[in-house]
Amino acid sequence: MESADIDIIHTGPGSLAGRYLRLFWQPIYRARDLAVGRAVPVRIMGEDFTLYRGETGVVHLVAFRCAHRGTQLSTGWVEGDTIRCRYHGWRYEASGQCVEQPGEDESFAGKVKIRSYPTREYLDLVFAYLGEGDPPPLRRFPDFERPGVVDAGTIEDWPCNYFNRLDNACDAGHVIFTHRDSIMRSGRLDQLAVREISAEETDYGIRTAFHVPGKPVICLNFHMPNVNQVRIQVMIEGSREDAGSLWSDRLFWRVPVDDNHSVSYAVDWLALQGQAAQEFQERRRQARATFSSMAASHDDLGRAVLQGSMELKDIDERTNMYQLFLAEDYAVQVGQGEVADRSAERLGRSDVGTFLLRKIWERELRALAEGRPLKQWSAPAGLSDQSAIE
Repeated sequence: MESADIDIIHTGPGSLAGRYLRLFWQPIYRARDLAVGRAVPVRIMGEDFTLYRGETGVVHLVAFRCAHRGTQLSTGWVEGDTIRCRYHGWRYEASGQCVEQPGEDESFAGKVKIRSYPTREYLDLVFAYLGEGDPPPLRRFPDFERPGVVDAGTIEDWPCNYFNRLDNACDAGHVIFTHRDSIMRSGRLDQLAVREISAEETDYGIRTAFHVPGKPVICLNFHMPNVNQVRIQVMIEGSREDAGSLWSDRLFWRVPVDDNHSVSYAVDWLALQGQAAQEFQERRRQARATFSSMAASHDDLGRAVLQGSMELKDIDERTNMYQLFLAEDYAVQVGQGEVADRSAERLGRSDVGTFLLRKIWERELRALAEGRPLKQWSAPAGLSDQSAIE
């Protein structure tokens, strides 16, 4: 549990955890969802921004409001790589510099500038650097740059603090209980065996290992500060057969929206090429169409479970495995409350990964608060190959 003087929950401007997270590039949107010439509002860590894709295809991020009368800029429209305010037509370059003010002296525009932020596109996601000063290099994940199917999955916007979700990253003990129903439906009953769990700090974050006696060790790899890397079966956006036969390498970013909401961005890599990749992508497209057309989404199902109006085992058999998996996670993570009360927890030895995660976060935040050097984290290749280590 975090120390009383180290606040890991609040991430708004000026907060300690918010300052730390802003030192890293964070995903803020799924790239394929942002059409050319489109502007949208985004909210991250308690701050609002305007995201738009210029007519050249380049993505830009600027302040939420026009400097003139405070109107929300995303209600305006894109011209070239600039954005024009709908209220009185003030127009801003991607740098935030105002370049046109209809009806005003030409010299006035040069005196007005709103804030802008660096952006990059990578792995079908839009990343932004929201910190002060020059941004660090964008962290790359070599395991996800190999030939194969690479795809940003469903975006999860949940009514709970980001650390409810982050706390789960190194928790190998929850899988056989939280995801019991989806595992049973996939037919992989061997995954229900109780595991022995260990955790260690690495150059990239935390390596949590678990194994069933007589079987290879399986590893979860957590990248500081808020990225989880796993090799997973069952949680496949495809057919039920895919969920029982395919493995996916997956990255999760758990990003605060505000103190009571968080968003999760995920990227999958599957070792499929050629005809096999095309056939899987078509099955996934069909599964997503079913997913989006069902009356109950995974969060609807999770809310129903939390309200006591249904049980996870009663979820319609037609529900795809991916949706069921998310409903299970929603029930236990949102079920901790919008902000989990860790003061009443009783951690055991199976929580060794969770304990280490909190310890490292506390150490880094304390160093930031005291002006001491922070650990510089790497993102090495080959982590996926460590998912089955003798």
